[in-house]
Amino acid sequence: MRPNFRGKTRIVLAAIAATLALLTGATDLLVEHRTEGRIVTRAAHRLRPDGSVRADLTTPLAGLRTLGGEVGDVEVSAKGVHRQHAVLDVTVHLKDVTTNGDSAGGTATATVGYDQVSRRLGAMGNGLTADGQDGDLILSGNVGRLGLPVAVRATLSTTAHAFTITPTTVSVLGRSVAVDDLAELPATSGLRDELRPRTVALTSLPHGVALTSAHAADDGLVLGFSIAAGPTPGAGGTAV
Repeated sequence: MRPNFRGKTRIVLAAIAATLALLTGATDLLVEHRTEGRIVTRAAHRLRPDGSVRADLTTPLAGLRTLGGEVGDVEVSAKGVHRQHAVLDVTVHLKDVTTNGDSAGGTATATVGYDQVSRRLGAMGNGLTADGQDGDLILSGNVGRLGLPVAVRATLSTTAHAFTITPTTVSVLGRSVAVDDLAELPATSGLRDELRPRTVALTSLPHGVALTSAHAADDGLVLGFSIAAGPTPGAGGTAV
């Protein structure tokens, strides 16, 4: 009986292909892990957060791409970043990042807890606590000598370097009144002055970063940013 060399050859080739695929996958995961580690180290050095930093390469075969100078799409998150006397949880998404520190741009979000929002509202939030509802900011609590329950709804708007909180309605004992109408009520004219729009400037944003949105989410005030293509903010010439 003649040996089936063709069948044996197919088996050997299949085994070689499987081994190469395994080695390639292992190499890719190893390089990807090392690249993520370098990104985490650099992000932690620049942001100096209180909490953890995480980096994820989201492009297929990201590790092997790194060997050719391309990292691909990157997501970096950091908890407890201190900026402008606030503590933020930050997430950054960058597209087509290279090992030289360039990218095709991306987006970022920064979340501020409502406990901090309440403390920083000044006269507008005196005695009130902040929360979110349908994207609007809600300030609620008991005010005045009688301790009446009050809820103030405020909308949020943005420019490239600032966001504005604009109170629109006040609800007292189940009755809702527009803030603009408070001036017609002698007993509440002082409250209207306290509820004027307040603009918060975001100073020292990195070059190419602009504020694009603000909304009140379940876990805090969320600011959205765009990141222009070019050197990644603060990359200093290298990304990994």
